[in-house]
Amino acid sequence: MTAVGVRPPPPPPVRPTGPERSRPRVTEVGPPEQVDLEPHPWATVLVGLTVVVLIGLTLLGVRTVLSNNAPPTRAERVVLPSLTGLSVGDVQRRLDGLGVEAAIEFTPNSIVPVGVVFSQVPRAGAKVELGSEVVVVASDGPAGQVVPEVVGVQEPAAAAILGRLGLRVERQQLPDDTVRPGEVLATVPAAGSPIPSDGSVVLRVSSGPAPRTVPDVVGQPAGPGMSAIGRAGLGLGDVTEQVRDGVEPGVLLRVEPGAGAALPPGTPVDVVVSGRRDSASVPSLVGLTRRAAEEVAGDAVTLRIRTRELPAGDVLVGRVVDQSLPVGTPIEAGTPLELLVGVAAS
Repeated sequence: MTAVGVRPPPPPPVRPTGPERSRPRVTEVGPPEQVDLEPHPWATVLVGLTVVVLIGLTLLGVRTVLSNNAPPTRAERVVLPSLTGLSVGDVQRRLDGLGVEAAIEFTPNSIVPVGVVFSQVPRAGAKVELGSEVVVVASDGPAGQVVPEVVGVQEPAAAAILGRLGLRVERQQLPDDTVRPGEVLATVPAAGSPIPSDGSVVLRVSSGPAPRTVPDVVGQPAGPGMSAIGRAGLGLGDVTEQVRDGVEPGVLLRVEPGAGAALPPGTPVDVVVSGRRDSASVPSLVGLTRRAAEEVAGDAVTLRIRTRELPAGDVLVGRVVDQSLPVGTPIEAGTPLELLVGVAAS
């Protein structure tokens, strides 16, 4: 029996099975509607993933907004000490210890010594952040002028140029084989360098070719000894022969000036060569002037002279270059001896 005023529950719907399951259902309005009653598990998973991604993006956006609106963190700050009166090195070390960068600038200052700081920005006592830059200005010495270019100028003219600028001049002579004597080789400081108004400039001036030293050739055979004199940059002077007991012929007995003497390039050096007493052999005539060769040969041989052209300035020009018989060859008086004398090429 049903209670009065209570509507009984509707009967449960009957789910069609088999072929009736896909049969269209008739509605009150409109055409028949297809209803898919098959289960789709992948669609459910896809919808769930989409919801998760949307939630993650929403949280990320909220976090970004909160971080942008958060108050900025304040960097650590330090108090700058007074840096004036300190050397550049001391300033660098002090600022490094504070964790602050130093930007050092140099400017002329006639009162503050070179390399000493006399200004800073920010000033002493200011608070600066770690890693920030502090500009310090150090003295570059008194403001002056620039050394002019005088290389290649003769010393008197160079000294006059520097003197008109109020600069003091010091001189230093240096040998040079290519630059004329008295010509300025260089200046210290170099041209273009800054210098105080009352500064000093050293003029390095050419003294001409370096002196040549006479080699020690006494006791050597005449040929190699004379060659050594030529290689030293000196000329060959008079060659004379002298008989000395116990010394075989053709040995250098003496050079004038003596070994070790410093001479200008090309200066002739005289040599004395040992000879044979009462020798009946061919004398050594190579290197002698024609006149000296005739005197040394005397009546022992009959000289025949031929000439050979040599480069101008050769030390053997006007001297015996070669002889037809070796030195010491036994001969009879009047034996012909042919001499080859050097002459300058025309």
